[in-house]
Amino acid sequence: MIDYSEMAHDARRALEREREELMERAGRLEVHMRMLDEVDRVMKENCQLKEDNENLLQLLDDEKQQRAELEMKLMEMGKLTTGMAKKASEDNLIKALRTYVNRSKRKTADKRAFAKSATLEIANANGLDLPEDLKAAIESLDDEQTEPKMVTVQGNYNDVHDNGEVRFKE
Repeated sequence: MIDYSEMAHDARRALEREREELMERAGRLEVHMRMLDEVDRVMKENCQLKEDNENLLQLLDDEKQQRAELEMKLMEMGKLTTGMAKKASEDNLIKALRTYVNRSKRKTADKRAFAKSATLEIANANGLDLPEDLKAAIESLDDEQTEPKMVTVQGNYNDVHDNGEVRFKE
């Protein structure tokens, strides 16, 4: 005779084993699902980091470009400042030479010749490009000059001018 209770018991054990296997499989599937969720989160984070990295690289490039521009401007300003300082010192030196040459015109011939020589040496040593009028004044320093005539006026200066005539002492 067929023992139905034994068959039911065997079927129940088979179903319980299958249920345990399915529960184990469900547990493994749950672990796999959590792993996939974590992979998905990491992928999204990776994409965000790549985007942030690209933005930072762009900012870095912009900063490098700005720095290069500022360094160029700083270098140009340095050149300009140096040029202006050199020009200012050249202008001051030219002004001093002009004053020296003008004062030397009233000196004796020997002193004028020395002044011409000294002025030209100073200009050459400093690499100065002298203005044409100053060059002409320097070149004419050692030219023969007639001695200035001395004029003596007798009397009070105001009296001489007030009377309308000037008398020279002979």
